[in-house]
Amino acid sequence: MNKEINFEKSLDELEKIAARLESGDISLDDSIKLFERGMELTNKCRKTLENARQKIITLTEAETEKENDGK
Repeated sequence: MNKEINFEKSLDELEKIAARLESGDISLDDSIKLFERGMELTNKCRKTLENARQKIITLTEAETEKENDGK
């Protein structure tokens, strides 16, 4: 559950970064720093989603094997 909270917080921060970048009210240096942070958060979220996807695949395959063994 902690990972889900971290994912949600990361996604929220990423949305705020995107809004600040879109506003155009920040310096180039700050824009670059925000962009770098956004990339870090994007990679973190992508890894979290991939881990969840793999877990779902594993659970689904295990359930399918159970069903096939029972027949």
